[in-house]
Amino acid sequence: MSKLKKLAGDTIIYGASTILGRLLNWLLMPFYIRIMDPAQYAGVINIYSYIAVFLCLLTFGFETGYFRFVNKENRALLLKNLGSFITVCSIIFCFGVYVFQDDIVYYLGNEFLIADYFIIASWLIALESITSIPFADLRINNHSVRYALLKFSSVILNILFVTFYLVICPYLIKNGYSFVETIYNENNKVYYVFISNFYSSVIIALVLIPKIYLVKAKFNWAIIKKVLHYSYPIMIVGLFGMLIQNIDKILMPHLISPDFMNPMDALAIYGANFKIGLLMAIFIQSYRLAFEPFFFKEGKEHASKDLYARVLKYFVIFACVIVVGVLVFMDVVNLLLLPEYYEGNKIIPYILLGQLFFGIYYSLSLWYKLTDNTRFGAFISGFGVLVVIAGNILLVPQLGYIGAAVTSFLCFFIMTVISYFLGQKHYPINYPVGRILLHISCSLLIVYLSTFLHSENLLFHFGFKGIIFVSYFAFLYIIERKELIKILS
Repeated sequence: MSKLKKLAGDTIIYGASTILGRLLNWLLMPFYIRIMDPAQYAGVINIYSYIAVFLCLLTFGFETGYFRFVNKENRALLLKNLGSFITVCSIIFCFGVYVFQDDIVYYLGNEFLIADYFIIASWLIALESITSIPFADLRINNHSVRYALLKFSSVILNILFVTFYLVICPYLIKNGYSFVETIYNENNKVYYVFISNFYSSVIIALVLIPKIYLVKAKFNWAIIKKVLHYSYPIMIVGLFGMLIQNIDKILMPHLISPDFMNPMDALAIYGANFKIGLLMAIFIQSYRLAFEPFFFKEGKEHASKDLYARVLKYFVIFACVIVVGVLVFMDVVNLLLLPEYYEGNKIIPYILLGQLFFGIYYSLSLWYKLTDNTRFGAFISGFGVLVVIAGNILLVPQLGYIGAAVTSFLCFFIMTVISYFLGQKHYPINYPVGRILLHISCSLLIVYLSTFLHSENLLFHFGFKGIIFVSYFAFLYIIERKELIKILS
């Protein structure tokens, strides 16, 4: 139980910064949709989707590789060589984007996106890639508090820069301070979203990058090759994962016919409601940050398979609480949106459940990481990419953005099922599948029952929903009472 508590403690620390940071970043969504028209906001969504995909390529899966080899190799040697390799590749990448910027805009962009956006995006990708190894070093050495503070500081800095450009500058111009127009153009709000993110990333990079170059170690191509050999399937898995989560937002402007709906308006509505569904992703990220170093330290030989099974069960329980909380109180969550975005609420259940199964899939993935069969992760994720691309191409032209949401859920569900059965063959763990399915089914039943509770009186309306939510917690306590008492004792 002490190890389970340790994992829970790390998840809370990582989660405190991750949840607070991503909640603040998440709250930029209602801000953006109130100061930008849908086409501009859709442009922000579209570019950030490209950033997420290319960031996976430039990090080469080295974070997981660092966790794997840091106990076997010299830490300084790994830190300097992996960090330097990513730095060189990042410089080449930025130079390539600059040289071929016109071609990139032609093939990837649309009428709302210009070359400047892609150039700044390349700088962002480079900085995030270079700092990935120092951040991994903080995680493996249990410097969770420092990690959390740096991540949180990055978000705060980004928000401050966004506030300066999109709130303070327009206010000053409106009140006669015309000199501000030399640094701010009212017609290019999307540009200031990305330049604000870039400035915050520069500041964090100045803190972390010296960790790479101040350590005493020589260049060693052999260690880079060794980590690359282990990590490239992880990179492919990560790339496929990002494609699965972002390809819908990349393809949507090209798949929706203007006769059906304005493509950029559709992307804006989809993206805003997708953000609400990503409340689940915030929890999953904090869990992942703690879980990966945890199971690598436990290792294959000394690990308790029963512990891994219980970890997955409690992950599902907490994830189901999020599903119930968001969907039961959807009318409260909608305060973040504008009325013209409400029609997209219908995608949120699919997004939440898709993210839940993504978290389950991530937990199950320990079997191929601990057995060094990382190629299986690439195969499963590759199949997921095929499912999500085919699903978007088939369903989005017919159903609009709802087709993208349904495809996302089906993709993660299929990947979870495949990983479970392969894992039971190569590294069998007695997961409580029946109990997990019970929790998911009961959470959906609670949400369904809550849809029948309506009252014109707001006090009764929210009172009924509060009773439903409390009843759900009572149900959880009843069926998990014995084990909860052991953990808390």
